Amino acid sequence: MHIERNMPAEIKKLIPDNPRVLIQGATGKEALRAIPAMRSYGTTVVAGVTPGKGGQTVEGVPVFNTVREAIASEGSVNMVVQFVPPIRALTATEESLEAGIPFILIGAEKVPVHDALRMVKMARAKGALLIGPSSVGMIVPRKGLKLGMIGGDTPTRTFSEGSIAVLSKSGGMTSEIAHLLKKSGLGVSFAAGLGGERIPGTDLADALIILEEDPSTEASIIFGELGGVAEEHVARAVKEGAIKKPVVSFTVGEFVSLLPHAMPFGHTGAMLERGKGGVKEKRALLKEAGVLVAEKFDDIPKLLAGVL
Repeated sequence: MHIERNMPAEIKKLIPDNPRVLIQGATGKEALRAIPAMRSYGTTVVAGVTPGKGGQTVEGVPVFNTVREAIASEGSVNMVVQFVPPIRALTATEESLEAGIPFILIGAEKVPVHDALRMVKMARAKGALLIGPSSVGMIVPRKGLKLGMIGGDTPTRTFSEGSIAVLSKSGGMTSEIAHLLKKSGLGVSFAAGLGGERIPGTDLADALIILEEDPSTEASIIFGELGGVAEEHVARAVKEGAIKKPVVSFTVGEFVSLLPHAMPFGHTGAMLERGKGGVKEKRALLKEAGVLVAEKFDDIPKLLAGVL
């Protein structure tokens, strides 16, 4: 279950007033594509870090060997985006946390479970916020803030400014839902792919509770799937009153009930264990708690219309 947090402080980490972003793994292929897209959207990328590649410039961004060198040269940083291999994610996260950076988005997929556990423990000890592993990124249209590859090279085709937060285990579905909202005349206040790994830095309930403090968010959409307990955490938090703003849920994966148990599908966290994690059970728990459950994808705007 999510842990107790100082939510007014957490929202400042998630959506800072003056976002200043550092890229770890700045000289890699993914970063070379992401950095210009982030900057053209309005994101302030102050520096990049790749050990052994210091002194280079990537897409107009200076590259340093360490995070501390980057901060000493370019000034304070309050957000980090990682484009590092999964085996390097733990070391990179530790370096950013030791430098005092309060927010880290981890893009690497298939980070070893033990490493993910250590990253989450270290972040909580430092009072930092993690998104990921396996996050496609996050976007805040009203601030021109885009982290990672979310929305691709032209995010304005998919994400329009509005009052709905979109949270998903799936990176692709984050954009699909945002596009559906745009076609329906609605827009996004915040959107993030939280990642589908077994150990998330921030789960659906954590993010929804933090967004209770965001005045621009009136309601939220969560996209879930079989396996794990993220949706169950949301149901409990809604029941307990920690989440008060309307939540619409769309959960997929019914077909897996016909297949053998304890098998992963898609994401590492999408594992159906005997008696747990089924889509029907998740939908029932969410509905009982007061979450608006969409049976079909196209039902999402209709359900939102009833609460906005």
